[in-house]
Amino acid sequence: MKKHVALFAGLGGFLVAAKRNGIDTIFATDLEEGCTKTIETSFPGTSCVSEDITKLHFENHFDLETSVDLLSAGFPCQSFSAAGNNLGFDDPRGKLFFEIPRLINSLVSPPKVVLLENVAHLKAFDGGSRLNRIMQEMRMLGYWLSSAQSLVLDSNKISGSPQRRERLYMIAYHSDYFKKNFFNFESFYPMPAKNVWSIVSRDTEQDGSLYLDKDNKYFQMLDQAITKGGIDSLYQIRRVGVRKCPPNICPTLTANMGGGGHNVPFLRDNFGIRKLSIAECLRLQGYVDGEIVFPKDLSNGRKYTMIGNAIHAGTVEKVVRHIEFN
Repeated sequence: MKKHVALFAGLGGFLVAAKRNGIDTIFATDLEEGCTKTIETSFPGTSCVSEDITKLHFENHFDLETSVDLLSAGFPCQSFSAAGNNLGFDDPRGKLFFEIPRLINSLVSPPKVVLLENVAHLKAFDGGSRLNRIMQEMRMLGYWLSSAQSLVLDSNKISGSPQRRERLYMIAYHSDYFKKNFFNFESFYPMPAKNVWSIVSRDTEQDGSLYLDKDNKYFQMLDQAITKGGIDSLYQIRRVGVRKCPPNICPTLTANMGGGGHNVPFLRDNFGIRKLSIAECLRLQGYVDGEIVFPKDLSNGRKYTMIGNAIHAGTVEKVVRHIEFN
C-alpha cells in the first residue's frame, strides 16, 4: 500500500483524501492539539504528534529509510492571505514553509510526490513572486514543479460542493522517479453542485443552542432580511448588515466561525432562525458523516474554527486521484 506523510495536517482532510484513494497515512503532525487529537480519534492507526515543526525530526517518529509515496502540507496561510498583514515569507508563520524542504532532506529517499496547499492569493501576489520562490525551493530538492502544476481550484466547480472555496494546489513530482511532471489539471472536469438543502436540513430540529432567541439583535436583522429575501438562501451577518447568499451557494467557511455565531451562515428552518450545525459545516467541507470524529472534550467553538481552517476533502480527494505514482 502507498504511504502518506501529512505535515500541517489540520483537521485531517489530507488523510481523508489519502484513505479514499487507498493510501495509508503513516505519520501526521500539526501544532494545534485539537487537530492532532481529532486525527487520533478519526485515524487510530496513524502515528500523530502535536509538535512545533521547527523542532520536529522524522527519525523520532519513523524509519528514515521508509519509502514515502506522498507528502502533503497545508502550510500556514495567514501571511499569504489578502485579508491579513500579507507579509509572506517575512512573517514567522510564512517562514514555516521552509521546514518542509528541511524535513524532506532528512529522508534517505525523497517522497515521490509532494502536495502543497495554500490560499489563492499566494499565486496572485506580486505577479507570482511567492509561488516562484516555492517552485525554486522544490526544484532545488529535485522536484518538477511549474505554474502549470500550481492551480487555484474552487470546490464549488471541482467537487460539486455548494460551498465556494478557492485554494491553491501545487503538485510536485520528484526527478528520481519521473522524467517530468505528469500532473494535468486539464483532465479535471466540472461537477454540478449538490443542492445545498440536501446537506443543510430545514425539516429536522437541531440542538437548541444553534437557534437565535427572538430578542437577539441578530435575530431581528436576519428576520427582516429573510422575510424580504426568502427562505431558499443562506444568509451572513456582515459588519454593515445582512448579506443574502446567491441561490444554492454557501460562502467560504472561515476559522472566524469559532469566534462567534455571526460568522457562521444562517438559515430559517421549520423551527426558527439558526446557524449551520457542525455536521452541516463538515458536509459542506466535503466530509462524509463519521469520517471525522472529534474528541469528547473539544468545545464547539474550537470545532468550528478547525472546520473553517480545513481543506475541502472532496477537492483534495480529486487532486490525489489524478496523481500518478508509477
